[in-house]
Parts: sequence; structure tokens; C-alpha cells
Amino acid sequence: MVFRRLARDSVIYGGADFFSKCVLFFTFPLIAAVLSPRAFGALELLTTTTTLVGLVMNCGLNNSTQRFYWDRDTEPKQRPILVSSGFGVLLGFGVLAISLGLMSIPVILPFVRQANLPMTWVALTASLFLLVFSQWLQFALDVLRLQFAPWRFMAVSLFFRVGGAIAAVIAVVQLGWGVDGLLSMQAVAMLAVLPVALYFIRSDLTMRVDREWVVELVRFGYPFIFMSLAYWVFGSMDRWMLASMSSVEEVGIYSVAFRFSTIVLFVSAAFGQAWSPVAIKIRTDDPAGYRQTYANVLLLLLFVMVVVGGGIALFSGELMYLIMPDSYTESAMPLTILSFGVVVQAIQQIAAIGISIEKKTSVFARLAWFTAVINLILNFILIPKYGACGAAWATMFSHVTLTISYLYFTQRLHKLPIRWHIFIFILILAVFLELSALYSINNHINIVKILLKSILYLTIIAVCYILCRSACCNKKIFIN
Repeated sequence: MVFRRLARDSVIYGGADFFSKCVLFFTFPLIAAVLSPRAFGALELLTTTTTLVGLVMNCGLNNSTQRFYWDRDTEPKQRPILVSSGFGVLLGFGVLAISLGLMSIPVILPFVRQANLPMTWVALTASLFLLVFSQWLQFALDVLRLQFAPWRFMAVSLFFRVGGAIAAVIAVVQLGWGVDGLLSMQAVAMLAVLPVALYFIRSDLTMRVDREWVVELVRFGYPFIFMSLAYWVFGSMDRWMLASMSSVEEVGIYSVAFRFSTIVLFVSAAFGQAWSPVAIKIRTDDPAGYRQTYANVLLLLLFVMVVVGGGIALFSGELMYLIMPDSYTESAMPLTILSFGVVVQAIQQIAAIGISIEKKTSVFARLAWFTAVINLILNFILIPKYGACGAAWATMFSHVTLTISYLYFTQRLHKLPIRWHIFIFILILAVFLELSALYSINNHINIVKILLKSILYLTIIAVCYILCRSACCNKKIFIN
């Protein structure tokens, strides 16, 4: 039953994300045809800044609410108080952010004019409200996932993403309002959908904010600020180091590979949205067997990610040949490496569960910054010699380091009965598939090679499936 729910919800969440990204993909060229590179630079500057501010403003409250909502120590009557307390704090932080931001605009505006950026105080104000509205809306979306309401989640998500994209096109293309209009219309679109999202979670909203819950939520959540900052550094340093230590062309090759690797990440993210509200509820509903369920889901997730990531890695050359111009054929090798990195990254969602259960969230921050340092060192060593492939190897090894660290601390703090012989054997098969993919990269269509690679791929996948089924066939996760 657990597996069926995860599969269904993953498809719904993934479907909403896929459709909205398709809309963004087709609207982006329309906006790009009107805005100048300088305007896009100004927009990116604002986006980067507000992202950092949003990390601090959120204070990990979304993670905290998800951790305690279905906890066995949280009584059903306490859940609305929990959600209301978390949202109340987020409302307060939002009002504070708006107040401080509005006071800062007169100070920032002269620098904007001096840099000759194509935006005014309107864009600064709109980006400020967009930041706060997005945090409030994301909290409501996370509560919808906790309520197991994927269709409502999908409706709200599509409404604000697609509505925001269409509003941006109207503001920029039809009305010619530039960056000011784009951000303003997106803020208005988000404000329009926010009441709908809050209405959907009204059963968990009250006027009561409990001080004890506030303290508990903030105590559990604030380390996620430092973890998110580390991920922000981890996720951006490779491009900057490529540009400074190699060439801008290598940045382009790596960026294309990274974008294609998000196909694998897309599956991982869809699973994550379905898994996070289910994980704690499993522990509450099945206190005797939840650890085994976690271990089984770990094997199943690894299997699914090997299916997706292994396929992208093995046929990366053919994929680049069919879709991209010839100048991007070198992106095939970094794509192969990054795909395996995403496979390893995906299982962190289970590997870290013990740390979350034991409320040791400071461990997340320490491991994230440790990994960021490892990534920096590896990039420094590998990029000068291997360029985009060096950055890809650094990213992949960093994901391996973080996943192993998560598993170590989970087994130390909240041990799971993982069938290590099966888990390790599947990883060995995945590594063999990765090495085969690196060896057999083909930048044109060769039917014989495609056939041989397909046979290898299907054989490894069949063996992995048999191993997973043998490990889990006697459990409810497979029966229902």
C-alpha cells in the first residue's frame, strides 16, 4: 500500500512539475526576445538575492512542520495548532522582511541607478513581496502534501506557476513593462492564488499560536538555514570555478550536461514530494515495522533511480546527437557522470531519515558544509585538467560523500535493517553500468552499439529488479 501511494503521488507531483516546466520552456523565448541581456542580469541578481533572504526568512519552518505533523507524539487535535503556530511565525517573519526591505529600498536604489540597471523601485518592491508571498504559498503547499491532497497540490501549483508565466509574458511582451512589470505581475499572480491555497488547508488553520510549538519548530528548523546556504554554495561554485579556471565554453558544455541530468533529478524530486509527508506517518502507523519499510523503500528508490539514471547515462551520446547541435557533443561525458551523481543523491531522502527522526538537524548543516568544502577542493584539483568533466566528477564524488555520511549517521542514531549485501550489489551493478556508459559514449547513431547497450541495460535492470523483489516480496510494500 505504501509503494502504491508513493507511486501515485509521485506521478501527480511530477506531472504538475512537468507541465509547468513545459509552459516555462515555451514562454521563456518570448520574454527573452524582448528583454536585453542586461535586463536578464538584473533579474538574476534580484532572484539570487531574494533566494538567500528566503532561506533565512523560512528558518526551516516547512521542514519542522513536516517532521512533527504525523509524529506519534503529536495528537490529532494538536496538528492544527502546530500548523497555525508555524504559519504564524512565518507570517511574522514575512511582515518583518517586508518592513526591513521597504526601508532598504531608498539605500539600494542609488546603486541600481549607478549600475544603469533597467529597473526601478517598482521591481525592488515587487521582488520583495514576491519573496514573502512565495514563502507563504510554499508553506501551504507543504501542508497540502501532509494532508495527502495531491490533486489540490497540483491545482494550486499549476495555478501559480502557469499563471505567473502567462502574467510575465503579458507584462513583458504585450505591455512592454520590462523587469518592473514582469516581477509585479508575478507578485499579483501569486497573491491571487494564495487565498485559494490557504482555503484548501483551512482545516489546519486556527487563530491559536502556541509558544511551546513555536520554540520547538524554530529549534528544529533553524539549522536548515545553514544547510541550505551550503547547498547554495555547493550548487553554484562549479560554474564560477569553471569560468575562472578553464573557459566560458566549458561552462556552456557543463551547463548543458547539468540541464539534461535534471531529467533524472525530476524523478527524484517527484518521489521526494510524495515521500516526505508519508515517512513520519509510516512510523506513527506501524511502530513495529516502520524501520523495515524504510529499508525496503531505500532499495526500491535505488532501483528506480538506476533505471532512469542508468538509461540517461548509457545513451548520453545518442541523446546529445539527436537533440543538441554538434558543438555540444562534448556534453555527453559530463552528463554520464552527473547522471550517476543524481542517482546517489536521490537516496539521500531515505539515507537521512534517521537524523531527522532523532531531531539532530545540526548534523545536516555540518555535513552540508563539509561536503561543500570537499566539492571546492575537488573542483580546484580536477577542473584545470579535465574542464567540464572535472566539475562533473567533483559533483558526483560530493554526492557520494554526503550520501555515505547520511547513511553513517542514520545507522548510528536510528539504525535501519538494510540488506547490505543486496544494497551494495545493486550499487556495484550501477557502477558497472556507469563505467560501461563512459566507455561506450557514441556521438552518432550506430544501431549495433545501441542494440548491445540495450541488452546490457535490460540485463542489469532485470537483475536489480530480482534482487529488490527477493528482499521485499514478503512485505506489504509489494503485496498491495
